[in-house]
Amino acid sequence: MESIEAASVPPFPRQRVSGEDLEIRRLLRLARVHLGMEFAAVVEVFGDQVALRAVDCGQTTLSFLLDRHLPADGTYAQRILAGTLPTHLADTHWHPGTRDLPSTRVNGVGSYAAAPIGPAALLICASGKSTPGLDERASQFLSLLAEVVGEQVRQAHLWESGRIHEALDAARFRMVYQPIVDLAQGSVVGYEALARFDDPGFPTPAHAFEAASRAGVGVQLELLTMSSALEMLPVVPGGGRLNVNLSAEALMTPSVVDLLLHHAQYPLSVEITEHTQVRDYASLSEPLEHLRRAGVEIVVDDAGAGFANFVHLLKLRPSVIKLDIEIVRGIDQDPMRLALTRSLVGFAAEAKVSLVAEGIETDGELQTLRALGVGFGQGFIVGRPADLPAA
Repeated sequence: MESIEAASVPPFPRQRVSGEDLEIRRLLRLARVHLGMEFAAVVEVFGDQVALRAVDCGQTTLSFLLDRHLPADGTYAQRILAGTLPTHLADTHWHPGTRDLPSTRVNGVGSYAAAPIGPAALLICASGKSTPGLDERASQFLSLLAEVVGEQVRQAHLWESGRIHEALDAARFRMVYQPIVDLAQGSVVGYEALARFDDPGFPTPAHAFEAASRAGVGVQLELLTMSSALEMLPVVPGGGRLNVNLSAEALMTPSVVDLLLHHAQYPLSVEITEHTQVRDYASLSEPLEHLRRAGVEIVVDDAGAGFANFVHLLKLRPSVIKLDIEIVRGIDQDPMRLALTRSLVGFAAEAKVSLVAEGIETDGELQTLRALGVGFGQGFIVGRPADLPAA
């Protein structure tokens, strides 16, 4: 992590059920209403990424995505924390540091007031229009609330850390397997192993894995879930391939690579997610080469999302590229998605790699992907995650 993350307040926990989280949202509403703003949020900046972690909003034209990781470069949060933007602006369209930023032009921010929650997070209120009279008193008011929010974040972090350690100690997860289908033939060629956590504090697997990463046990959780999936390799129906998901950090951990190599006699694929940036391709290349030589297939997951780009593909040299659900969703009705996928089909053919479309949910999407020549697919319409079928 970069220096901006180095101080006392931990990254914001993502669980949504605790009293601490409700209190944070109550404080956000208090801030928003007091300042006459439409929108209030806790924003986390971690390295070169940024995400909204808690939001309260009224009737607003501002656009936002909760918990979606986005590039931090050029955002208000990054610049306010770095001290290159003031903590309040009554009209962003007149300030040279904000008028051309995407948050001003695309997200529609017209004015804001903010206060840091430590060096890695920010309490910010914003409006889609200018706010005459917004001054230093607004930032001073938010600074007082930010101290309270920071304490709530610390308490939520402790709660979350304890919960994820319990899940690790008691192996409180289960594995399900989603079919990967040959779109032309309609036959199942393999399965993707997916972890499920029944703890309401982790409503999605992403919540659990990110909580584990914040608690310093991210790789341990990946290793535990992967081990459970690998036990099923001998009974995968039809000798099909099994895909397991791993972060770049996990793949640079010797015990993880050793376990994969131990099972390399079976058809096995490793999916490297692109929602987390790979910072050291040189260190990652050696374990990937060991896996390739052993016959393990390398898959780039979520191509088109987050940090997915062609430089990433060139450095990782995958055998398989998986199209992100955001590209697949509504492809039958969107010329831009259609054109992008057509270009990726051509790229895959030239590079001699397979293409898998994720998140296929409608017959229109399925038929369009087939017509484009996408070879394989996953999604509810072709097979939901479930227990592994009997061989």
